[in-house]
Amino acid sequence: MEDLREAVLRSKLKDAAGALRDGKEELGDALRQAVLRERLRDVGEALREAFAAPAPATTTYTLKPGDTVGDLAWNLMQQGVPGPVEAIANQIVQLNGLTNPDLIIAGETLQLPAASGSVTGTPGASPGTPTGTPRTGGPARPGERYPVPSIKQMSSEGTEDDWNQQSNCGPTTMAMILQGFGIGTELSDGAFINQLGQGVGITSAGVGYTDIQRMAANNGLTSEVNPGTDVGWIEDQLASGNLVAVNGESHVMLQNESPPFTSGSFSGGHWIAVTGMTPEGNFIVHDPSSTVTEMTPAELQRFLGEHQYGGYSVAIHPPAGVAPTDAQGQALESVRLAPGAMSIAESGFAGQGEFLMRMAEKHDVPIDLALAMLWKESQWGTAGASVGANNPGNLKFVGQEGAHEAFTSPGAYGSFAGWPTLEQGIEAYFKLLGTHYRAELDSGDWTALVNRYAPPSENDSGLYVQQVYDSAAEVRRQLGIG
Repeated sequence: MEDLREAVLRSKLKDAAGALRDGKEELGDALRQAVLRERLRDVGEALREAFAAPAPATTTYTLKPGDTVGDLAWNLMQQGVPGPVEAIANQIVQLNGLTNPDLIIAGETLQLPAASGSVTGTPGASPGTPTGTPRTGGPARPGERYPVPSIKQMSSEGTEDDWNQQSNCGPTTMAMILQGFGIGTELSDGAFINQLGQGVGITSAGVGYTDIQRMAANNGLTSEVNPGTDVGWIEDQLASGNLVAVNGESHVMLQNESPPFTSGSFSGGHWIAVTGMTPEGNFIVHDPSSTVTEMTPAELQRFLGEHQYGGYSVAIHPPAGVAPTDAQGQALESVRLAPGAMSIAESGFAGQGEFLMRMAEKHDVPIDLALAMLWKESQWGTAGASVGANNPGNLKFVGQEGAHEAFTSPGAYGSFAGWPTLEQGIEAYFKLLGTHYRAELDSGDWTALVNRYAPPSENDSGLYVQQVYDSAAEVRRQLGIG
């Protein structure tokens, strides 16, 4: 009996050992399968990562006071992020999970889309404040209030617009207007034209007035349209500080060339930029295809009237913070003290008319007196040792802020000052008159002022006084001031 129990027990132990051995083998198989599955999962993840589309390039930006999602999108488009503005704005919203795009707070950071291969730039710059190194369009022509460049649609700088040159009069007109406002100046003309046209889906048929308005909106600007031939409306818009894109009949422009049809003979709708008024009352124009630069009101009216749909004018409003050149500053540029004498625009003060007027107002100095004395001292920055020193008023060096000792003059005590820029030298002059000579200015005693400014020990003060009075009278006459 005992032997039987022992045999049964041995049999059970043998069965248990076999089961354990089989279980271990099953467990080993399960573990090996689990490891294999994990490795396959890792391989799958690696393959997915290897073949997945790369994450869009982004950059971190800290919001500044006044930033808006629209402004950020506009500036990113200028830096090369594919547009239009609305699509970039949507990217910003999605990247940052913005529930209210109108509520973004200065000091917070946002992830912004970056141009391919680049995460540089200044996305927060306001419209009209280009990033990069801007090209200059030169000073505004007399009668213009912004420095609008001239760009030709068939031969613009850069070749990016070759695909649609013959239909690019609209984008080219807008490129000129926007660059006059300081927008897009960091791009080549061709690149900017291409960006403007493709941003509104331009076709071989060109663009209409709604597309012109969309180009303005894509660059953060507002606009208004006026159908028909009312050139008085255009003049009013220019006087308000706006620039105007005008759509009329191209054949009329070509007829107005000298000689007629210099640029060819063709017809159809055509956009031009109207940017100012001449003293004679004519319109200053920038035509992307013809050589015409000026039109009488009757010629512009005919250009509009012969358009197949009666013509359209679109006024483009400047960006915030971009002000037109002051009209008095422009008038100042044409002042000359005698027939045949150089005007301010022809002197060392060329382009400084608005700045001179602003300094006269800031320091409460009569502009006629200031110009008369500046002519006597340096012929408006063209004569004497003061020219290279940016010291048109021949001010003595007394440790003025930003100044340095620049030169001496025989017969004059002390040394004369110099400044890094002409604007600094001009402002120092106005500041001196407005402070140290305040009593003489307030009393109107210019003789006493001149005798202190140019003492008889160093000058023929009597002659100086007479010349100042005569020159100031001529300035007043030409500016129409009492």
